[in-house]
Amino acid sequence: MTIMYEYKSPDLTYDLIQEITNIVFGTLNELLIQPCDIIFVFGGSHPGLWRTAAEAYHKGLGNTIIVTGGHKPGVQAHFTWTDGETPESHVIKRELIKLSVPENAIFYEDRSTNTLDNVLFAMEAYDFSTINSILAVCKNYGVGRQCRTLKHQIAKTIKVIPYPFDTEAGNGPFITRHTWMNFEESKALVFTQVVKIYKYGELGHLEPVSQMSKTLEELVKRNNSW
Repeated sequence: MTIMYEYKSPDLTYDLIQEITNIVFGTLNELLIQPCDIIFVFGGSHPGLWRTAAEAYHKGLGNTIIVTGGHKPGVQAHFTWTDGETPESHVIKRELIKLSVPENAIFYEDRSTNTLDNVLFAMEAYDFSTINSILAVCKNYGVGRQCRTLKHQIAKTIKVIPYPFDTEAGNGPFITRHTWMNFEESKALVFTQVVKIYKYGELGHLEPVSQMSKTLEELVKRNNSW
């Protein structure tokens, strides 16, 4: 099955590709990994979520893991998912324990169905006022939107460090920050992320992009459907 994305990518120049890459995948400075107070796992059905979170834990990058994700009706799960309507966080927690993460190191919420709720419901399950830094586990193309949501909703002074994993675009090509521009499906996926970041920034859900070129802003507004 081919996954359809809400927005089709326009023709992109070299400069636009570089700008979009930094907005969606994070700048290279933002991707400098260091130990954090907690590891935050965004909800989803991809096995990379629990594998990457367990890897970070065993590397000593955080002693506590916050797991998010409920059941999302109508959302296509990863092809390896065999847990039906079980909340995503329950599966992620179970798999983390299988990967030798102590159960008492894991906090979770199981009601969220989107990125904003991942963060808001996690704030009800864990006291974020005691921390200064978060290592955020997410898909590579979720870095810009999800890390901006964490920072905006929890505290603008908090350090949010992405810990992403590379993945496929739906059932399409495997993509990275270096290859997304080579395939029509991944171009559509990544451009959709830019539109969402702009949209949710205007709605106050996440920290807006501080500087966006006029050219990219016009392209985004042209695809404005809200």
